[in-house]
Amino acid sequence: MLNSGTGIPQGFYRRFCTRAAERGFGVLRYDYRGVAESAAGPLAHDRTVYRDWGHLDVPAAIAEVKRRLPDGPLAVVGHSTGGQQLGLAHNHHQVDAALFVAVSTGYWRGMPFRQRWFTRVLWTVLVPLFRAVLGYFPASRLGLGEDLPAGVATEWGAWCLQPDYLAAFLDETGRHRSPDGRDFGPTFFDRVSFPIDALCFTDDDIATPANVPPMLDLYASRPTVRWLEPAAVDASAIGHLGFFRERVGGPLWDDMLTRLHATATAEHRGRPAGEPHAEGDPPGLPQPGGDRRAPEARRRPQGSGGPPNTRQVRSQVG
Repeated sequence: MLNSGTGIPQGFYRRFCTRAAERGFGVLRYDYRGVAESAAGPLAHDRTVYRDWGHLDVPAAIAEVKRRLPDGPLAVVGHSTGGQQLGLAHNHHQVDAALFVAVSTGYWRGMPFRQRWFTRVLWTVLVPLFRAVLGYFPASRLGLGEDLPAGVATEWGAWCLQPDYLAAFLDETGRHRSPDGRDFGPTFFDRVSFPIDALCFTDDDIATPANVPPMLDLYASRPTVRWLEPAAVDASAIGHLGFFRERVGGPLWDDMLTRLHATATAEHRGRPAGEPHAEGDPPGLPQPGGDRRAPEARRRPQGSGGPPNTRQVRSQVG
């Protein structure tokens, strides 16, 4: 299961997912609500907020995988926010292992100087301006990926302005109210028990040595972090996206997929079929914002003769 980064369409990960399918994985990739093929109507009318992805879409994707492969291990690859949002999923206990790629907070002061001030202006000037004028954030015009609903961009920016990122907005321990005025809702970072391997890159301007620990430290399973230099793959740069570009990160894929498969399989075999990592039923989901319907599931084959790929998920969650 592939959880994408913010504003990055699931098609960007096609080659990586194809490689995984060729190696025997059943693969699911999807767009979060409000992004690319999961955008339902004009974005100016979309009331999605950032944490909806973790409270609603990630759980729907997990449920879809377990519906199709109920007896197999579940491995998650989380890119950037795809790793952050996994800690908001009420059914996290169905995951057996995860690989995090460039997962960190997005705190603006934790970035290099060349990135820091652009990010500050982005969140304090440009996003509010575009929200007032257009009703959404036209990220594509700025070369920042797919356009986003205003609520997603506003909450993302609010997190990025705080050194402890989303933790600053948690209901019981946070210092701030979420921008939409609602309760943040449940989080499950302290209950996650599946192993997490985190892969980071020394030339990444977002997932920096300052920004990685505050995010990964939220997870109770204490992720193992590996830092790679571009020279490790004979590349001039890897950055925040390069791992998923075949010409750059391709040499790493087979090794990482082998490790992920072995870890997930070992974890899954270490407990009775159907038994979660954590006991007890998850608490009820909140109503974070806007339409609670998840994106619709559209299926097509992933790889030659391989398992089908669920591009979008519209399971009812909660």
